[in-house]
Amino acid sequence: MPNSTTMTAPPRATRLPRAYPASRGLLIANAVALLTVAVALRAWQLGNIPGVNGDEAWSGVQAARLFAGESVDWWTPHGNPLNLFLVLPLAALQAVASPSFTLLRLPSLISGLAALVANYFLCRRAFDARTAVFSTIFLALLPIDIAYSRFAWDASQSLLATVIVLYLPIAHCRARGATSSLSGWAILALAAAIYIHPTNVFAAPLLVVPVALARRKQIDEVLRTTQIPARSWCFAAVAAISLATAYLAWQAISRGFGHLHGPSELPAFVINYLRLFSGTTIYEFIAGANLAAADSTWFGLLPTCCDLAFAVAAIFALVGMARRLKQEPTASDTALVWSWLAMLAGFFLIAGPAAIEPHSERYGVCLVAPAALVFARGMSWWLDERHAYRRNAAIALAAVAWLWPVTFYLGYFEFIQQTGGQSHRAFRTAAVEPKLQAYELMLAAHDASKPTTIVCQDWWCYWPIAYLATGDANVQVLTWQAWQDRVATGENSWRDPAWFVEFAGTNEERELTRQLESAERPVVVQTIRDYAGRPLLSLFAPAENSSQNY
Repeated sequence: MPNSTTMTAPPRATRLPRAYPASRGLLIANAVALLTVAVALRAWQLGNIPGVNGDEAWSGVQAARLFAGESVDWWTPHGNPLNLFLVLPLAALQAVASPSFTLLRLPSLISGLAALVANYFLCRRAFDARTAVFSTIFLALLPIDIAYSRFAWDASQSLLATVIVLYLPIAHCRARGATSSLSGWAILALAAAIYIHPTNVFAAPLLVVPVALARRKQIDEVLRTTQIPARSWCFAAVAAISLATAYLAWQAISRGFGHLHGPSELPAFVINYLRLFSGTTIYEFIAGANLAAADSTWFGLLPTCCDLAFAVAAIFALVGMARRLKQEPTASDTALVWSWLAMLAGFFLIAGPAAIEPHSERYGVCLVAPAALVFARGMSWWLDERHAYRRNAAIALAAVAWLWPVTFYLGYFEFIQQTGGQSHRAFRTAAVEPKLQAYELMLAAHDASKPTTIVCQDWWCYWPIAYLATGDANVQVLTWQAWQDRVATGENSWRDPAWFVEFAGTNEERELTRQLESAERPVVVQTIRDYAGRPLLSLFAPAENSSQNY
């Protein structure tokens, strides 16, 4: 009987399931919509929300002086070097356009958008496309990133600077130290970041830790030749050098922190760090909303929900990052996590929780990019094709992401438009920025053929008006002290037709009123109001220039 052979079909090759093709288009559309909204929130009403403050306008005046070839203050009033990365683009813009508050903030807007572009391409090179998309969308939606793209401050460029510092050392680590050019560029990037804002010195671990990990074989060899028993000594030395460098640099720049912070302050630091990302810090600082005593229910609830939502998302991201490190550890992820933790430790020990509270959060902008990358790496683990629940996780994450732009619109734009702003008087504003309103009223009333003198006591009022006046050689803006000196020398008198601008209801306004009354000078006071109709600026016009009292 002939032998028979049973023929069986070859086993089919197992294939990983495709990434939910039915929902892929919707998720891509959602990502594009989120990015579009994030860009719109950065650009909408850029010139008047919030009100322009003196620090911003000071940089604008330096840019105008630089363009005109006049003397420039090379050190800021805070003792930092003049940020040419901010001033030079502004000077170039003012070469082709008249001074305006929108123009003043345009370099920061461009820098904020450039940070997103740089993050996407650098992250895609250092990790993968999914992480690049997640981290870019996350950075685009963060309220602190949106708000600081709308300020002409040095700290507004910290995000772009730290993004570059973040990725170059990781790329060096991924190359396993095969090239020294990446570490050289990383050192230059860190130096530029510190120049932009001194608190970026806390980004030093982002450079030191990945490079040390990439060159650990060489370090091991050095340790063996020097008879040091354990590799851990090397990492302890690197951490100590990083912290010492940050501490000495910080003390040299700002002397504001004289002691190291301890474990008792750690809970406050964690809470403030979470609020830095949820947005409540920004709403309290710029809009002036006190969440504990919010007048409107919608504002009292939405940021709190955003706090909770981000806390839950952060826990999921950290769990995902921990599982990624356990299941498929890579040099890049290891370098990222350890450098991020070292950076947080250095910032906590030296600066403490107060450095990221409302009104001080600009010091913590350097902490944003590393956390965003850790968040993206952790979340991308949950969405891996090997996980059956990835489709539901992606949809949930896409839905939760809308909390940030919605809350930002309500807690920032809507709140300021309803109340005029309840924070610092410099941030209070109206449909037309109040300092701009005052300047336009004075221009409309003065004789263009004659020189006009404007006097301001308050820093937050003087510099914005001085910036607007840089385009008009016939307008002179004086500080209160300069005006007093002129009166003392007889160059001017209280009866000269000068204009005075002060914040309403302040001691400066009361002192000015007393001086004008004692000099028996006739004036007409015009009041400029904020969005809510509250008096904000008092414009003391010469009686011959105005006949209406508002």
